[in-house]
This record gives sequence, C-alpha cells and structure tokens, in this order.
Amino acid sequence: MLALIHLAPLAALAPTWQVESDLGACARVARVFGVPICITPAGWRSTCRGDVRKCDHIANVLAQLLDNNEDGTPDEPELLQRMLARGYGMIVPNSEGERFSEPSTGYWQMTGLFETVLNSCDVPVHRGASSDRASWPSHRTPPAGVCASGRDATFEEVFHLLTEAAAELYPQLWGATFRSAAGLALQAANGGCGWGYLGNWIDPSSAGCSGQYAYNDATCGEACLVVEGIYWASISYLGGLYTTDRASDISNEWLMAAPDEGMPVVPSGVRNARSLQAGSAALYALVSDSTSVGHRWLPSVMPDGNYKGPGDLPPSPPPP
Repeated sequence: MLALIHLAPLAALAPTWQVESDLGACARVARVFGVPICITPAGWRSTCRGDVRKCDHIANVLAQLLDNNEDGTPDEPELLQRMLARGYGMIVPNSEGERFSEPSTGYWQMTGLFETVLNSCDVPVHRGASSDRASWPSHRTPPAGVCASGRDATFEEVFHLLTEAAAELYPQLWGATFRSAAGLALQAANGGCGWGYLGNWIDPSSAGCSGQYAYNDATCGEACLVVEGIYWASISYLGGLYTTDRASDISNEWLMAAPDEGMPVVPSGVRNARSLQAGSAALYALVSDSTSVGHRWLPSVMPDGNYKGPGDLPPSPPPP
C-alpha cells in the first residue's frame, strides 16, 4: 500500500513575488533581507505560478539562515551587507537541464525546483524529533508517512551562498583553501582517502584508508572541496544527515553523519564512521560556534522552511 506523505504546513513567511525591471532574466523576484531570489521563466510558469509553496520554501530557508534565531534581525549584519554590496542572490530554474540566463550583474547561486523537497526527513523536527539534540538518536529511522524521504537541496545551495560571503569576510576561517582553518580540518579528515581531482580517491567506507571525507569528483578541486566540506560539517552538526538512509547514501563521501560524541554512529558497521565531534574535533568546534566573531553567520538550528520571525521582514537595508 502506498504511504501518504504528510504535507508540509504553509510557510510562515509569505514573500511577495513580483517583476523587477532591472532583473529581466527573472520571471519573478522576492527579496529576503534585501537578497534577491530569482525564479526563471520556466520555474515560474511550470511550477510556482500554480503552486507557490516550493518558491516560498526557498525564501523561508534563506530567511532562516540569515536570521536563525528568528528575531527579525540578521544574525551577522556584516555578512548581509557584503552579500548586498556584491549582488549575491539565488537563481531558481525549474528543471535540471533547463537553459536559463543569469542576471548580468552580481553573484548567483543556483538551487532548482526539481531538487526542492517539502517536509524532508533531513530536518529533525520533520521526522518527529525536537530541537533537543538528545531526541535525535531515537528518530534515525522515521516511520513511513511522517516525512518525505527525498533529499531537499535547498539548505545546501542557500548555505553555499552564505559560505562564499563568509570566505570573503573571514578568509582565515572559511577561505576556500586547505590553508584556512576549515580547510586544514577538512584535509585532516581525508585520512589518506585521496580526492577525485587528484586521481587517488579511495572510498572512505572501505578498508583502504582511514578518513571520513573524500570526494570522487574529478571536477571538484581544492576550493570546491572546502566549500562542500563546510556544508557537510554544518549540516552534520544540525542533525540534517542523522538518518539511517541518508548516512548510507553518503557513505562513499562523508562518514560523520552523527553529530555528537556518544550518539550511535551511522551507518553502523562501517569501520571509519564516526560522530562529527569524535571524528573531527576541529570541524565540530568551527561549526558549533555561532556566537564568536566570524561564526555568527552559522546556524544552530536546521531550517525547516517555516520562518517565524516577528511579522513581515523589516525593510531591506540599503547596499553600502
């Protein structure tokens, strides 16, 4: 019998999708704290014109990453100002193979409607857990119908946008190089498993190496590996990989799906699998700190696509 997936509630933030003449490549645009989300013509025509929930979900995740405590004020104003000054934004096509044009100015990060999943089990509260981390181990295998099993790429792609700005502001911490603090920790987590771009990758879930992070993609060089690794570390800390299925799916790339030391490790029976805290204390320290200078942009709660800030978003601050 086909299990019915519970539909996600309507997003708390209902952005205004409108035409902006200076962003002619976009069928509709909404702004979150001034940061534009550009829906391509195909994305608006084929999906969001009839059902706006996926577009609203992307806006809500962006709001939750810029204002993770949802008090109506961006957590890292300097980061937001950098994003506005450099013209950072999200561009949202409908399908993977879609041909589209980006706006002529600014820096645009893509996230697709085809990879947007509402009510994903990646979010702890969607799978029946709570914000209390102690509740996470007992919800590693959510029952059918509680949440959607598909991976929602929205968090990753929006998080990458913020990571780019953080690397510019705090290169010693987040720079896309193995010489930054994050890069050094990620290189150490490789444990001799190699990288696809060097042609020496070894599956970390095998017995051939001792690492927890390796990527078999010949097109992903040092900068790409650091950006991806920062995402892996942060989403691990937030519990976004801590399910039996997701940990197994990513085991040939990342083996620190369990967040905290003392939590059962997944996937079970894999020699190199560790919790993030036990496997890389350095990465854990970097991404678990959301209060120090250079760290305030990091989330401490996994976005669920339902931003609950007070009322409407405040007016967009002017670019510096």
